[in-house]
Amino acid sequence: MRMKYLFYFLFVSILISLSSCNKEDEPSPDNEGSPRDWTYLNDQIKFYIDNVEQVSISEITVRSLQLKASNDDFSFPWYSTTLKVKGLLPKDKILEIEVLADVERFEGTTSINGIDYDVTGEYTGSPFEHYKDMGIIVNLNKKL
Repeated sequence: MRMKYLFYFLFVSILISLSSCNKEDEPSPDNEGSPRDWTYLNDQIKFYIDNVEQVSISEITVRSLQLKASNDDFSFPWYSTTLKVKGLLPKDKILEIEVLADVERFEGTTSINGIDYDVTGEYTGSPFEHYKDMGIIVNLNKKL
C-alpha cells in the first residue's frame, strides 16, 4: 500500500514540475521557429540606416515560421521572419520588419515614414550555443 502512495506522489511531482517550466526562456524546436528566434538586447544589436548606426535601438525580437525544409542535407531551411524593433520609432512604438531568412542571414523590404528601404542582415554567434552569445546586425538602405 505504501508503495502505491509513493508512486502516486512521484507521478504527481513530475507532472507539476513539467507543467511549471517556463517555455518562454528559450525557443523550442517544436514551434517550427528558427534557432535564431530570440530577443536581442543592447550590445547584441548593430542597426544601421544608410550606413549610420542607430544607437537608440534597445531590443529586437525575432520570431520565425519555417517555410520549407531543404532536401539537401547541407543547407538550412528558410523562414518567414518578423523583426520587432524597439527604440527607432517615437513613443515606444515598435517597427515590424518582415524578412526572408535562414540561420545565417536575412533580407526583405520595409517602409518608415513613407520611405522605402531594402533590409539586409546577419546573425552573429552560433545558433547552437547559448542565446546570450548571439547577436544581430540589421542594415536598412533607401531604395533608389
